[in-house]
Amino acid sequence: MIVIKITPTNGKERLFTDHHQVCNYINTIEKQKALEPGVKIWSFLHRRYEALYSLYYRSPSFKNLLTQKEKEAVEKEVGILEIVKGNSEDITQILFTRKLDIEPLKRSWCKEYCTEHGFTYSELVLKN
Repeated sequence: MIVIKITPTNGKERLFTDHHQVCNYINTIEKQKALEPGVKIWSFLHRRYEALYSLYYRSPSFKNLLTQKEKEAVEKEVGILEIVKGNSEDITQILFTRKLDIEPLKRSWCKEYCTEHGFTYSELVLKN
C-alpha cells in the first residue's frame, strides 16, 4: 500500500492514500485563492458530460463559449478532464473516456504543484 505525504510550507504534514485525495486537497487550497487578483491558479477537474451537455444544448448563448474539445466531448457523449498549471490561459483538455488512466496524470500534476509551491512530496510504501 502506498501513502502519499504532503508537507506544505507551514510544516503540517498531510497523509493521503491516493492521488485523487491529493488533488481534492490541492483544489481546495486553490479555490480559496481564486478570488485573489493576479494569482496563478492550479486545478485538476473532471467536467461531466451532463454539465457540458447542459451548456451546449440548453444555453445557446454559452455554446459559442465552449472550446473545440468541449464541443467534441458533447458530440462523443463523454466528459472532459481539465488540467491547469498556474496559467488559466493554458488549459489542457482531455476527453474523459473509460480507457483514460488518470492516475499518472494526477500523480504528475500533484508532484509539479508541490514543487512549484515549495511543498514536500513523498510516497511511502507500507508493508503489510
